Amino acid sequence: MRLLVLILLTCVLRAEAQNVQHLPSLKTRNTTDPVVMQSLFSDSTVTSTFLWIRDEVRPHYHATHSEHIYVVEGTAQMLLGHQTLFLRPGDLVFIPAGTIHAVRVTSKEPLKVLSIHTPAHDGSDRVWVEKTGW
Repeated sequence: MRLLVLILLTCVLRAEAQNVQHLPSLKTRNTTDPVVMQSLFSDSTVTSTFLWIRDEVRPHYHATHSEHIYVVEGTAQMLLGHQTLFLRPGDLVFIPAGTIHAVRVTSKEPLKVLSIHTPAHDGSDRVWVEKTGW
């Protein structure tokens, strides 16, 4: 699993060596928003973003994008299609396009994740959904 994460990170970061980031040390200045996003890299094939999630991300899906989520810090409960997963640091989740997903933070500190969308992502294909029981 760690090898896969290293390969993913190498591919994303190799494209622009001057944009190397040490994910655990990234800090946000914003302490009040429920979700803070910091863009790391984007071209026509991929977008990588670092997220700080305080409470939750409501159920949604991406109509045309697949997503990988890598947990750097914190814990959470995740809805992924019809499954409920429990996330902790080091976990890597693949979310195929069209799959409903949501996150609820279970740790005291924010959930910190690397999100990698392919192809490049601007958020316009995000579709919010109502999910009973979530």
